[in-house]
Amino acid sequence: MNQRARLQWYRWEGIYTVDVTLAGLAQRVQAVADLLRAQQRSCLVACDTRFMGAQFARYAYQMLDMAGVRVGLCPTPASVAMVELAIERRRFESALMLSAGNRPYWYAGLHALLPAADAEPFAALPAAPDPAPPFPPELSPLPEHAHADLRGPYLELLREVADMDLIRRSTLTVFVDPMNGPASGLFPALLGEGAQTRAVEINREADPLFNRQIPSPAETGFPRLRKLVKESDSHMGVAISADGRALGVTDNSGEVATPLELALLLAQHLARHHRLRGHVVVPFQPDMPAGIAAWESATGLKVEPSGQPAARVAELVAQDRTALLVGVTELGEPTLGRYSGSADAAMAALLLTEMIAVNGGKLRAQLDDLRARIQQP
Repeated sequence: MNQRARLQWYRWEGIYTVDVTLAGLAQRVQAVADLLRAQQRSCLVACDTRFMGAQFARYAYQMLDMAGVRVGLCPTPASVAMVELAIERRRFESALMLSAGNRPYWYAGLHALLPAADAEPFAALPAAPDPAPPFPPELSPLPEHAHADLRGPYLELLREVADMDLIRRSTLTVFVDPMNGPASGLFPALLGEGAQTRAVEINREADPLFNRQIPSPAETGFPRLRKLVKESDSHMGVAISADGRALGVTDNSGEVATPLELALLLAQHLARHHRLRGHVVVPFQPDMPAGIAAWESATGLKVEPSGQPAARVAELVAQDRTALLVGVTELGEPTLGRYSGSADAAMAALLLTEMIAVNGGKLRAQLDDLRARIQQP
């Protein structure tokens, strides 16, 4: 994103009512309000599907508004990618997100996208405002200038990135597990009416308990999705974490693509079909496949194994994000530098769908071909 070098995420997370309380939230929102008012920065407030997220977001919005900060609120669940897109397009200059990432459902938190500073913004906390807004907050209609639609612009971005006409007229069946998070409904909305490709969603309800699972593909292994894709002999299944950053992918045999395979599939598709070049960052593993060098020679791309792929991706993005083609972490978080400045699982899943539409067959065929080329055991 354009402001990536100047803004960074600060996070406060903990267990409901034990570490995270309403009083603690009020103090941290007030600290952000004091900072933004002094810098005359606007702020976007959003939440995901976590328990009480919408109420806490409305409460934070009211506190910022009382403090004189120009503030907008997204009233529907949003992913990190949606929030960052609004910042990139300069609709707002900072953001507060009521989220605990992909932690278990009994966690809550506040994530703040603020100007990078030497001091942690939540380190020294002021007193909560007196009087404070009532809680639960009144759910009165938002003023038009404060209503922030994040989903619409994000859907438009996805339509620009992938060839939706090709995907729509292909006869694919893709299972999608949004893990009860904000990615729910994205694929059906992208396909629209009359498409020959079908997106079958499971766990699509905005469940604050995340179906009592940890909302991360790497943590759960998404057994239900794998079973459904295998039994229906579908083209592919994708699981998208609750924060929208991590991706799990399965083929019609129920086998899961590794982070290395995910990175290489995306990279070779972007190189061939989108004519893009750049770094390919993958998690380091002691037993890297022997055929990686041959894959590099065939694609003209360079694979960069890293013991800290998230840090390496962040470094490349801060320097020049267009230099990064694909970066995938050990948790399956894919960053596509030409299209996004941070991990975006829905975008990566859509590009994998485009890859299958371009090449024909199912994901299994693409994985078998890749494994043969890199000599993956």
